Amino acid sequence: MASSQLGISAIKNAVVVLQENHTFDCYFGAFPGANGTSGKNICLPQSPGSSQCVKPFHLSNLAPPDLPHGWDAAHSDYDGGKMNAFVYTERGSQTMGFYDGTDIPHYWKAARSYVLCDRFFTSVMTQSAPNHLYLVAGTSGGNTSNKLPPTLTFEPIFKQLDGKRITWRVYGFNRWFKGFEYVQRNPGSKSNFAGSARFAQDLSKGNLPQISWVIGAPGGSEHAPENIQLGENSVASLVNGLGTSKYWGSLVAYVAWDDYGGWYDHVAPPQVDSFGYGFRVPCLVISPYAKRGYVDSQTNDHTSILKFIETLFGLKALSTRDASAKNMSEAFDFSQKPRTFEPI
Repeated sequence: MASSQLGISAIKNAVVVLQENHTFDCYFGAFPGANGTSGKNICLPQSPGSSQCVKPFHLSNLAPPDLPHGWDAAHSDYDGGKMNAFVYTERGSQTMGFYDGTDIPHYWKAARSYVLCDRFFTSVMTQSAPNHLYLVAGTSGGNTSNKLPPTLTFEPIFKQLDGKRITWRVYGFNRWFKGFEYVQRNPGSKSNFAGSARFAQDLSKGNLPQISWVIGAPGGSEHAPENIQLGENSVASLVNGLGTSKYWGSLVAYVAWDDYGGWYDHVAPPQVDSFGYGFRVPCLVISPYAKRGYVDSQTNDHTSILKFIETLFGLKALSTRDASAKNMSEAFDFSQKPRTFEPI
């Protein structure tokens, strides 16, 4: 076993914060040293074949309108891997807008102090629900939209966690996770779901479970038309709370986004099967063992976070996706002493 995987046991608590609907280029396209849009000659046609085009531009609206981002829109945007149909598919120039460190300073500070992944893809080229399911089950059971059946018969990681008595809780939005047959058939698991505000309470009382999923920060998920700074401030508060807690020395926190939200990204996602990957989204890895100011360019997706949890606790893969996923161990240096927390 590689030393990095022996070292992974230094982690005792994993926190996964899932925000919504922004691509990598939307949030980090201007980040120095990352594979963004800076310095690239990018200009997307306003209509098919048009010589009129739109370049990436700094967006001043912190609460922008929602854009189409379902299966059909995503595949039109993708355009067979040419990645050039966003402007007319998304009905205007907003898709090309991006934010920078003046707009989302907490996220940029986290990227400078910890790890920013610039090849982290969504698991399905579509909207939120299927990607949420991949995060905890390695599959969406073939579902490609937010309209899920009332019962999901495939197995979430929750079953194995319970089997090994590993504590877990889902905070925030949980309707889709409560659709798992495993959850519906086990009344005891209902206590593992709580509102997002409960996270801070559990943390302050020293009751943090071994694995926490925070689905949408208490201050907002950043899903348009929400003000992105409200969500960002809330995530920063959550992370800074972890950093000053007794858990910091043996913790990892992932901050990722569930789907692309209709925003432009210039990197064509590899197609590993008929469902994905979908477009790149940001992922931050925050830990006393995270490499400092490291841009992680390994190809990962939502199932890579799942694979980390499986590796950490010796659990079996749930699907072909998480079985073949990397576990993001490249983001860590377990030979270093646990770093002092740097607030974001």
